[in-house]
Amino acid sequence: MALVMNRIDTDIFISPRFHQAVSLHVLKNLLKRVEAQVPLLLGVHGPSGEGKTFQCEHILKDMGVKRFLVSGGQLDNPVAGHPSAFIRQTYIRASESIRSGEASLAVVLVNDVDTGLGTWGKSEKHTINQINVFGELMHLVDYPSLVDGKETTRVPIIITGNDFTKLYNPLVRAGRMSAFEWIPTTEEKAEIIQAIFPELNNEECYKLVVELNEQLMGELPEQIKFLPVAFFSHLRSNLLDEDLWAEVEDGGLDKTVDSILRGYEPDLSQKIYYDRVLEKGKELARSGKLINHLQASDIVNWRQ
Repeated sequence: MALVMNRIDTDIFISPRFHQAVSLHVLKNLLKRVEAQVPLLLGVHGPSGEGKTFQCEHILKDMGVKRFLVSGGQLDNPVAGHPSAFIRQTYIRASESIRSGEASLAVVLVNDVDTGLGTWGKSEKHTINQINVFGELMHLVDYPSLVDGKETTRVPIIITGNDFTKLYNPLVRAGRMSAFEWIPTTEEKAEIIQAIFPELNNEECYKLVVELNEQLMGELPEQIKFLPVAFFSHLRSNLLDEDLWAEVEDGGLDKTVDSILRGYEPDLSQKIYYDRVLEKGKELARSGKLINHLQASDIVNWRQ
């Protein structure tokens, strides 16, 4: 295969209903004259590997919103009080970015919140730091314009996670948080996968989702009901591994590296076609290489 200048520009598919949920949350929190109680907190939940945080970030970016990111891992710390202070300071920084004119819109986005704040064992209890963070978040939600004794600009908060039943119930109750469950339909998943495999058309991507599910039923662990979007990204990466190594075997490692460094990349898209993607998907799912990607607690049926 010849080495040619080649880069595939793929469009990112954002579900319209996902876009609506995030956009409305930001817009509602801008309103000054509204009688309805508008929750400061939006919780986006659903099985892992389906692109919750990814879509949130792209929607906010397209809206021109300055994102203040917090990971679930930052919500616990050996130092007592540090995580709650970090949340408070992040919110204040987001507020000040608006007040100073640095940004016209801002959002605090907490990724995988249940990894840092959830309780996962039957006898496990929330830590002191987790309780403090819940208290801080509840204060922000209840008093978004008065934080740390200072007047602040209202800043929407979005949290993503897999299982909000692991969180503190008073925080996620109606009124404090509005919830959006993200379980992509087959049609939505096909649209997303077409961005991963632009060489396939939408009909082929839909068929790929359905056929992989049908053909793997009974072969994978009983609790695994569908393959998440992350599986298809991993599938694409595995196909890239095969095709790129074929280039190395054909032309040699030094020549391939030199060509790539000079901006000439191998045209690998010609080898991507439906039957090959389907067979590689079945092989990959059966190989056992995905055991960490397909945890039973993350998997539920997707909606047809």
